[in-house]
Amino acid sequence: MCCGLILVAVGLIIFFIFYLVGGRRTKNNDAWKQAATELGLDFTPVTRMLGKYRMSGVIGKQLSCSVWAHTEQHGQSSITYMNYDVKFSPPVNLVSVSNSPHFQSKFAEVRNVLKNLEVSGDSIKATRVRGFIRKSEILVQNVKLLIQLAELIIPNEET
Repeated sequence: MCCGLILVAVGLIIFFIFYLVGGRRTKNNDAWKQAATELGLDFTPVTRMLGKYRMSGVIGKQLSCSVWAHTEQHGQSSITYMNYDVKFSPPVNLVSVSNSPHFQSKFAEVRNVLKNLEVSGDSIKATRVRGFIRKSEILVQNVKLLIQLAELIIPNEET
């Protein structure tokens, strides 16, 4: 009798944990799907318990954009990183663009939000270490900041 109650209690606890994880995954999928839709990117909902969140696609004619989350274990704790990557083609000469006051201002704004920011002649990469983002508005805001910076770098398509 006692062992039966313990087994039922353990079963209920395990069920409750899976229920909570499933609910959180559904909310995360909804937020990421909303952000991907607003940005015009592709997102495949995560179905596994430890699935990877990722959205990607092409914005305009020249910008390829990816956003993904990954978690690294550090002993008994873990750190979740949000990664952003905006690539453009063809590569450009950053020296001529990077001296512009408008570029410097936007660069400082983006670096203030995303911290780890790398700009090269063909891409902008950023990593945010504060953890997984569950709000679509923040995902959209961060990607739009990088797109605005990229648009200052790439040549204007007007002829």
